[in-house]
Amino acid sequence: MGIQYEFLLEDERIFSDCSDKPPGTFNSHSLFDLSNMNFAMDDDGVAISGNHTLIWDVQPSDRIEMAGSLRYFDRSTWQPTTLNILSKDLCKVLYDHRQIWYDLYSKHIANRPDIAENCIRVKGTTFIMESYKLDPHIGLGVPLKPGRYSVRLEISAYDKSNIKGPISICAEVKGEFFRV
Repeated sequence: MGIQYEFLLEDERIFSDCSDKPPGTFNSHSLFDLSNMNFAMDDDGVAISGNHTLIWDVQPSDRIEMAGSLRYFDRSTWQPTTLNILSKDLCKVLYDHRQIWYDLYSKHIANRPDIAENCIRVKGTTFIMESYKLDPHIGLGVPLKPGRYSVRLEISAYDKSNIKGPISICAEVKGEFFRV
């Protein structure tokens, strides 16, 4: 699809804290306990293995919403781009092979049959990962300027009355896109 890019990750731990995050928003370490995950960066990407356990305390009946936005670093500030994605119900599409995150993450969850129903709504759920190499490639319908980018992910839980929960998660994946 469109122009092919490789995304060269800036940090082997993948996620960093969001800059300018709103009050009541926490980082990825409030979503998962990553102490049993292994990350090792080399020229071919990031080797990932291990498992991570959900520590975000939401209700199993909550709807999980995820918003993603691509931002460009320009003159010492992160500028928005026109590239955004919104999943109003992440749990319905977490394992959908047509979603952008599937090849990067969901496809590599080894215990998917046992935990798929839990999604990221049941505290204590452990995601066992296959060992794999993360080397993000993506096709875009628009050209990107050379430089540093951030993929910002904001995750929120909504109850049955559609009221947003008190704790949201925000994490960024920083790096550079290179046309391939």
